[in-house]
Amino acid sequence: MGVAITLENFLKSQKVRYDLLEHRYTEGSHNTAKCADIPSGQLIKGVVFRDEDFFYTMAIVPSSNRVLRHTLNEVLGRRLELADEEELDSLFFDCEHGAIPSFGQAYGINVIWDDQIAEASELWLEAGDHQHLIHLKRRDFDRLMRHHLHDTISGTRRRPSQNRPPPESLMPPAPSAQTSQSYQQ
Repeated sequence: MGVAITLENFLKSQKVRYDLLEHRYTEGSHNTAKCADIPSGQLIKGVVFRDEDFFYTMAIVPSSNRVLRHTLNEVLGRRLELADEEELDSLFFDCEHGAIPSFGQAYGINVIWDDQIAEASELWLEAGDHQHLIHLKRRDFDRLMRHHLHDTISGTRRRPSQNRPPPESLMPPAPSAQTSQSYQQ
């Protein structure tokens, strides 16, 4: 598929130069960054929310982060919930399921972007499928976002460490006189 036609038309109309990187099929921004061998702070993702009136807003954040919904609600003065999969498929009609480009304005969606994106000199984002990324300079991103609200709306996502022991609730019970089961390590 390559670049979704709506996104491609938007970038052309805004005279944005970009490169296209093909990579093996992945799902999830963390996996995409690893597969494409790019820093997760340079891969941006769009997370779509809606309010009770079905007004949509896309929060654009580094892929290594998660949206702080409480902060987002305070900044926007609204009560937002995540849009569901059916809504996303309808909004991003020319994209593969789950491969949402980070330029919601191309699809008529209000956007707010995270200030942490300003730390990256170049950016990568989904092209509309699970096998291509768009690469652009941050100055082009800044130009596309100059009329959109920004704030610190995300925090670092903690990933479980393989070296960290599991929480006690997931550990097998300690052997006791009443327990005849043994556990091997």
